[in-house]
Amino acid sequence: MVFDHLIQLLDSNKREIALSYYDQVKNSDYMKTYHMLEPEKVIAREESTYVHLAEWLKSGSVNTDAEKFFDKVGSDRYKEGFPLSELNYALFISKKAFYEFIKSHPEILDGLKPQEIVEYFGILSNYFALGGFYMVRSYINTLFETLDINDRLSRE
Repeated sequence: MVFDHLIQLLDSNKREIALSYYDQVKNSDYMKTYHMLEPEKVIAREESTYVHLAEWLKSGSVNTDAEKFFDKVGSDRYKEGFPLSELNYALFISKKAFYEFIKSHPEILDGLKPQEIVEYFGILSNYFALGGFYMVRSYINTLFETLDINDRLSRE
């Protein structure tokens, strides 16, 4: 499988990536609600993102797997009182920390043709793009439920 080496790297370096994420979060003016959490809680939540990414890649990058994970994140963050803008920015930082990490591991692309490299990064990009979509949709649906509004955002 083309992602085997990356999956191994994620499994063994998820804490390192999550620490990089946390450093960026704690220094961001856009993450005030995250600043109120215990550092270890922020780090553990971010580690779960990379555990899930590895599982998602192992399962063949199925959208419904990303949907389940990120739906829960969006709904949970709404219930915890996070502004939607912070949720979106957190995902931006997550993607940034991830790409900063893989830049230091060019061997993950060894043996891939240019077209395969484009496809490789397209799949990785899809994870974060889907994450943003599913988190926002779930966050808004949870808001609607709280306000007892019957208009829900459909799967489409």
